[in-house]
Amino acid sequence: MASKTKLVTILQQCFECRKTYSTPQSLREHMQKHNIQLPQRITGIRRYNNDEYTYVKATKSHDDIEKHFGCPACIAHCMEIDELKTHYYANHLETLPEQSQTTSQEEPATGQQQSYNSQDQPNKRRLSNILGTELLDPLCLSFPPLDHDDHLLVQNFDATMAFHKLQLSLCQHKWKLSLENHIHCAMAATHILLLSRNQYPEDLSPYFSNHDLKATINGIETKYGIRKLPMSMATTTSMIGIAQNLTMGVISRDKAINKFKKCIIDLIRKLPPVPIAEDINEFELSTRYVDPFLSGLFDDPDEGIYLRWTNEITLEARQNEDLSTKRPDICISRLHGMTWASNHGYGEVKSAAQGGNNYSICRDLLRVGIFCKNALDTHNMEGNGYVLCLGFAINRTLCHIPSCLDDLTKLIVDMPRVCRVLDTFNRICKPSVHQTMPSRHRPTITTVSTGTRGFIHVSEITLILSLKLLVY
Repeated sequence: MASKTKLVTILQQCFECRKTYSTPQSLREHMQKHNIQLPQRITGIRRYNNDEYTYVKATKSHDDIEKHFGCPACIAHCMEIDELKTHYYANHLETLPEQSQTTSQEEPATGQQQSYNSQDQPNKRRLSNILGTELLDPLCLSFPPLDHDDHLLVQNFDATMAFHKLQLSLCQHKWKLSLENHIHCAMAATHILLLSRNQYPEDLSPYFSNHDLKATINGIETKYGIRKLPMSMATTTSMIGIAQNLTMGVISRDKAINKFKKCIIDLIRKLPPVPIAEDINEFELSTRYVDPFLSGLFDDPDEGIYLRWTNEITLEARQNEDLSTKRPDICISRLHGMTWASNHGYGEVKSAAQGGNNYSICRDLLRVGIFCKNALDTHNMEGNGYVLCLGFAINRTLCHIPSCLDDLTKLIVDMPRVCRVLDTFNRICKPSVHQTMPSRHRPTITTVSTGTRGFIHVSEITLILSLKLLVY
């Protein structure tokens, strides 16, 4: 079945003051007020329908039509206005004031150049006000000195020191780093060392060799007893046989339910016989597919653990909404009496249509990381978990939630990885038996200092055991 193109309508909005205009020409004329010089009409540039997008004009909101913000200088368009701003300053420097085209890698000025630069300082100060939200302010970054008696050593490699050097390097960046290309730096800004097996990002390479990175991950798994929990071949074969009989109509759903575990039982009740051809929005994805599966995994009423859908925000917080005030889609919480005592995990859900929006995916990871870190500090937790669902994929490689009854066999094959996560969650993501030590907590970077396009604990070295284990 051929994939459907997305219907997109292009909005003409200024990324500096958020004013909206009816035509690209009007927007380009307006940009001159922000000292951005664009011709009133740009020739030879036009957006054509392609395999990914079909462009339409829409005067009213429609569920099937996405609203994107168009670049006034090229055919690019973005789902968020702040994303468009970052695109513009990264790709269209020629339209900006001359002084804005300087970079953090300027060569030392001598002679006549020094005289010119000193005269130009007032203009540069005005520019800094214009681009204030695009700068990384080192004064907002806080990396306390290390405790010399508390380092993570793996095969004579000091992982704590390497991570601290990575953090200190952030203070040398003049310009803000894009979130989607520097997620490890974003995490480090708030004391999270993001570890992903079989991934070796450039941001870590000056401080962690590939060998040291693997050794660190192996050392952490050993320390916390994270191990593979394979199912027996007999159990796997039996479950696949039941799923196949259900698909072929040999047995009813009720008979299959009596033979399966809870996480699969709830899915069987709601799964359609065949995949749904239309795009599935986030709400339907959450209610029909994600909730039955995750609730079956994490809900444990006898222990007071519940998976909750908490994507809401108070009226007061909405007025100053940022990454830290907007609640995540999912909380895995412990009930104490009649009140929620602590959060053991968090989650975000996005439709498959968002799969190409790397910024939005990284922003969710950033937000969930902030919530995990704060929960660890506030409730003195041993660990905290997170789940990111992109379409039917959970943390990209952990497993895929079935989209229909025919996909149940794939889930059964993935169950050993799921069992590994559950074992880790049940043992580690719980309140600590040790007394809290605030001196070992590390500060959370404020979202105000970095803006929504900018950067993002487990305490000490701050290792994200917070179910980043889900990607293994």
